Amino acid sequence: MMKRCFYIVLFQLVVTTAALFGQKLSLTEIRKDFKIGHKDEETCKKHLEALEEYADCPVERGYEAAYHMFMAKHTGNPLKKMSYFRNGKKMLEEEIADNPSEIELRYIRLCIQYYIPSYLGYKDNIEEDKDFLVNNLYKLRDKETKQLIYVYLKGAKMYSEEELALLGR
Repeated sequence: MMKRCFYIVLFQLVVTTAALFGQKLSLTEIRKDFKIGHKDEETCKKHLEALEEYADCPVERGYEAAYHMFMAKHTGNPLKKMSYFRNGKKMLEEEIADNPSEIELRYIRLCIQYYIPSYLGYKDNIEEDKDFLVNNLYKLRDKETKQLIYVYLKGAKMYSEEELALLGR
């Protein structure tokens, strides 16, 4: 009987530990889904929930800000739309102010500002961020992330051939 209780307690401990530590933030998946977060509500919600709970570095908080702004597109309530957008914008701008050299934060802001409707008035940093990325993307140590960003920016057709050559170095 005692042995059986021991195994039951051990099983519960393993299950509880797996539940607590099994939920991780997959930044690789979040990065890959960045290009569809504004289109796919389910993907957006999934990543936003994970980021709200687990984001603990500037890049993760930058993606959290972006997914907040993406949620504006997935709600019908005009007040919620503006709230999601303003909160995300504020979060992103604070992260960039605190980490102005963070390449991925500049990439996030560039993508959002480039595609966001003009009437929202969030287009002031496009040229600055484009130049920043041309001059700094090559410094990114994570080759997979660097390639993901390069491919996305190349497909966005926001750079000239000369700029793309510098961006891809």
